[in-house]
Amino acid sequence: MKSQIVKRLLRLSLLLVIAAAGVVSAHGQSLSNPVRANIPFDFTVADKTFSAGDYYISRAQTNSGDLVLRVSSATGNRGAFQLTSGLRTSAPKKSDTLIFHQYGDQYFLSEVWPAGANAGRMFFESRGEREARASMATNNVATQLRTVSVTGSRQ
Repeated sequence: MKSQIVKRLLRLSLLLVIAAAGVVSAHGQSLSNPVRANIPFDFTVADKTFSAGDYYISRAQTNSGDLVLRVSSATGNRGAFQLTSGLRTSAPKKSDTLIFHQYGDQYFLSEVWPAGANAGRMFFESRGEREARASMATNNVATQLRTVSVTGSRQ
C-alpha cells in the first residue's frame, strides 16, 4: 500500500516537473520548425535503432515547447519520442546541427542545435548509451567517446 502511494506521488511529481519545464522551454522557440537531416549512419534514440537516411527532429506537439522531441523518418514509418533538456551557447551554429556520441560503431543522438539560435536541446542518455560506454571502459578502449556533427536544414 505504501509503495503504491509513493509511486503515485513520484509520477505526479514527474508530471509537474515536465509541465513546469514545458512552460519555460516554450519561451525559447528553438525548434518551432522541424529540422531535417540526412544521417549517414545507423543511430539510436530512446533505445530505438534507426537506419541511415533522412529524418525530422521536431516538437512532439506544436504547443508543448521543446521539452519532448520527436525523431521521425522522412517516410514516417519510424519514430521515437525523447525527453530533452535545454542547452545554451554564446556562439550559435551557422546551420542546423545534430551532435551524436559515437562509441565504436554505435551512434547516439545527443544534441540538436537550430541554426542561429542560442538555445539547443540535449537528449538524455539512454540505457543503451550507458551500456556502450561501460563496455568500452571495460575493454580498456583508449578513445571512449567521439562526437560527430551532422548538419541539417530547416523545414
